[in-house]
Order: sequence, then C-alpha cells, then structure tokens
Amino acid sequence: MIVAIDDASLLEIGQWPWPRVVFAQTIDQLTKQVDEKPRAIGVDVSFSEPSSIGSVDDTSLARTFEDAQTRGVPIVLPIDVGSKNQLISQPLAPFLPSTKQGFIDSPIDGDGVVRRAETRRGAYQSFAHMLIGGDAPDAYRIDYRGTNGFITVPFTDVLHGRIPARVFANKIVLIGATAPNLHDFVTTPFNQMPGVTLNANQVETLREGKFFQNVDSRIMYGVFALIALLTCLIVRFVKRLRTLVLSLVAIFFVLIISASVAFGMHIIVPIFYALLTFALSVLSALAFQSITTAKEKAFIKNSFQYYLTPHVIDQILKHPEKLTLGGEKRNMTILFSDIRGFTTISEALTPEELTQLLNDYLTAMTDIIMDENGVVDKYIGDAVMAFWGAPLDNAVHASDACRSAVLMMKRLKEFNAHAKTPLHIGIGLNTGDVVVGNMGSRKRFNYTVMGDEVNLASRLESLTKYYRVSILVTEATMRGGKGGDGGKGAETLRFRELDLVIVKGKKEPKKIFELIVDEPSDALDQALEAFQNGRAEYTNGNWDAAIEQFKKAIALNNDGPSQLFVERCEKLREHPPKDWNGVYAFDSK
Repeated sequence: MIVAIDDASLLEIGQWPWPRVVFAQTIDQLTKQVDEKPRAIGVDVSFSEPSSIGSVDDTSLARTFEDAQTRGVPIVLPIDVGSKNQLISQPLAPFLPSTKQGFIDSPIDGDGVVRRAETRRGAYQSFAHMLIGGDAPDAYRIDYRGTNGFITVPFTDVLHGRIPARVFANKIVLIGATAPNLHDFVTTPFNQMPGVTLNANQVETLREGKFFQNVDSRIMYGVFALIALLTCLIVRFVKRLRTLVLSLVAIFFVLIISASVAFGMHIIVPIFYALLTFALSVLSALAFQSITTAKEKAFIKNSFQYYLTPHVIDQILKHPEKLTLGGEKRNMTILFSDIRGFTTISEALTPEELTQLLNDYLTAMTDIIMDENGVVDKYIGDAVMAFWGAPLDNAVHASDACRSAVLMMKRLKEFNAHAKTPLHIGIGLNTGDVVVGNMGSRKRFNYTVMGDEVNLASRLESLTKYYRVSILVTEATMRGGKGGDGGKGAETLRFRELDLVIVKGKKEPKKIFELIVDEPSDALDQALEAFQNGRAEYTNGNWDAAIEQFKKAIALNNDGPSQLFVERCEKLREHPPKDWNGVYAFDSK
C-alpha cells in the first residue's frame, strides 16, 4: 500500500522538503506494533543531502531506521545508478547500515513511456527487488494495475496515528510523493502516474511472479501468414458488401480480443504487426480484385454496349448470374410508340434516305427513354418498345415513363422542324404486373417483358389514331404518373379521362386517359372542361346535350377526341343501344 505525500499533507505539515523527524515519527508509527508490523517499508524520498535543520534531524531518522531493523521491518531507500552501472548518489552514511538500497529509475522507451523495469544493474539491485527479494529476471515488463490499483492513505493520517496499525500488517508499504507540485510523475502505457505508484506496480509484478513472455517468432510468422491467407480468401469470395465488411470487422475484433486474452495470460502478442498484416492484406486483396473486376467489366461493356442499355449492363456487372435464362414477376410500365403512315413514307424515300431518317428519329427517342431510366426492349421496324421498373428497382416507373412520353412528343416537334419528312407518332402506356427477364435460347436471348399488360400497352398505341391524340395511358399509369409513385415532375403531368372501353379479347372495361402534351392555356382548359361535361352527358345517354358540349370543345381548341365523340353520339342517337352504361366495346385490335 502507499502512504502518499499529497496536497493535504503538504498543507498540514508545511512546505517541502520536510524535516526528517517527520519521516522518523511516521516510520515509528508503522513499526511500533510488533504484532501488526509491515513486511517492509520503501521510502521513495532522497536522503542524499544533510538536513537543512542540522545533524540532529538526520540522527533522529537514522535511529528510527535502526529501531525498524531491530523490530524486523526492512527499510529500503533509493539510490541513483548511471547507465554504465556506476553509483551516482546514495543516502547519507548514517542511514546505510540499517537500510537496504536500490535504484529507482526505469528504462524509458523511445516514445517516452515506461513499460519495462530492471532488477539488476551490475552490482546493484532495484528498489522494488530489494523490497521483495527472491529470484527474478534481470528485466521484465511491468504488469500495471493502474493508478487506483493500490490502497493509498495520506501521510499525515499515518503520522498522527489516525489509521489502525492492523491496516499495514504484513504489507509492503511505500512512502512517496503524489502531490502534483512535487513533479514526481512518469508516463505509462495507460496514463501519467506518480513515481511511488510506478514502484508499487513493479513490486506487485515481482510479488506475483507472473512475467510477460514473448511469442516465438516462428509461431508469429505462421499466424501472420494465416491472417493474410484468410483475409485474401474472404475478400476474393465474399460478394455481398455487408457480409464482407462484417467478416473483416470480425477478424479485426478477433485479433484485438485474442491479443487482450493473451495479454491477460501474460503473453505479449505483437498486435501492431498483426493488424498491419491484416490491413495490408485487405488493401492488397481489394487492389487485386479491383484490377480484375475492372478488366471483367471492360470486357462485358465492350461485348454488350451495342446490344444492351447501360442499365442492363450495370445490372449484369453487379449480378452476372442474370445472364441465365428465366424471368421474374414485377410491376412495371410499358411503352409502345409507332410512326403513323410509315408505309407511305417509306415508299416516297430512297433506302438511304429512309435509313437515315429512321436512325435519326430512333436515336432521338432512345436517348430520351434512357435518360428517363427506361430500357429500350426492341425496335420493331419503326416501332419502339420500352419499359421501366427493371432490371433496376424503380418505385417511380410510371412517372418516368409518362415524362418520357411527353418529352418524346416535344422532341419530335423539334425533329420535324428540321426534317425533310415530318413524322407523326402515337404512344401507348400501361402499368401492371408482367414477367421480365432473359427470354430465348441458351445461345441467343433478349432481356424483355411479356404478359397481357404488355399487349394492352400495344393496343393503346394503336388507339391513339382512333382517338386523335398523341398519348394514351391506362388508369394505373395515370395514378402513378399523377404523383401516386412520388416521381419527379409528376405534379406537372396532366391527364384527362377519355373513355371507358372493353378491348377485344377482354371482358372487363378499362378507363383510358390522354396524357396531355400541349402547354396549359385558357382555351385548352375550357375545352377540357367542355369535354368532361360532354362525357357526363354521353355516359347518361343524353346525346344532344353531349354533342353540344363536344362541339363547344372543338370550337375552343379544335379538340380531336371531341370530334370523335360527336361522330359516335350521332350514331348512337340514330341507333340507341339497350342497357347503355357508357362502356364502348371494340371489336378489333
């Protein structure tokens, strides 16, 4: 235990250095109870110079040392031994016969930290070894208990007998400075601690006799090789980033915990070099994999860049297994577009002119589709089939598809301004569950979509000419495009309900909507309102009132759908259907 020369003791006794009679009285307090005496006392205070009070002060302390020796309590005092094992200073001659002496300083590592201690320097032994005695290695690593690992009592409490003698019975007692103003502190791996506490840690290490051992270098080289091999294998074969990170973190903590457990068993593992091996292995494996992956990606991109869209290529790069045959069910949006009157156009142009026209048109349309996260499935002559929602997940596929359709129509207007042969197209959009994946043979396949919802999108495209609009969409597409899926720009998309129809081959009626391309205007808004009023009258079978509203829309904005409904209402007025419910059934695709 430690008897601390602390701030409270300095305040009570007075300015340092103290009269030596104070130490004499304190040591006498510790040793006077023969049955409850300490095992030994180490005084970490230099007595190499005569007392400033006079020889009587020194004589008093020397007599106390003799009394302690007589009572069987060894007293150990510090000496200063140089690097060449020469004695630099020692206690005054009167103190030598009744005390033991040991050097008190410890080797300091290059970083200024005390980790090790010595028991011998030539003919001299250390302060701690003189207190403990017995066999000990010439040098050892200190097994630190920390600053608070020892019972510590104020010097003045011992001086004035405030602490029972039994507290010190059979203990090694160290007397030394802990007050910051006395500047007796050393740096340890854990914190700054008083020199007397460092001595206490050395004494405890020697008392327990459990000294740290270094691992055999051959074993450590084997461990380093195993760390490197295991790390490289994990980086090479673990594909999921989350699993890879967790695996590497697990290895890191296994190394730290293993080193800590070994340290607790007094085995020193070179953890710095183990972690360095681990870090270099991770970096090397990642660098090798990065180079290999870059080469593989370059090969795939060079092989498929002219056949697949960038999105599909990226998906293949992330998941090469998707190059196998098979499909999955997904909710997606499908687009079909077609040039109206293309046969007539092709007959009027030379093959070279037709090819140039078609390539320029398809390039413009394809760029918009891809810029809006779409995938061009295929070109069917002059027709374009595209989809959104695969291979990458896209929660706003309906908005993206609708925005693409509007941009395609606007781009077509710009295209026609410079083209010798103006083009007119219709676009159909539908949203629903389809099967998407690689379809075909094992030697040749395409990433495509299939299902009834795909067919419906194609039928809507063919109906655009009938309804005299540019873009037709289903209710599901309208709901997603109008903001139901949260896509960007969805609030600017405008729709109007056109009709309730049953397409050929189906029994359930479907609402179809026009995706409006024209910029907002008063005339357009009034025409849309008149059209909706006309549809309400049309649904109720009020043919004359409906015709009146539709003609109003025509007058306001030359509305194409209103022209169709005027013709339809006139026919229905002549031949009113039985059980009219507002549903129009198509008998052809």
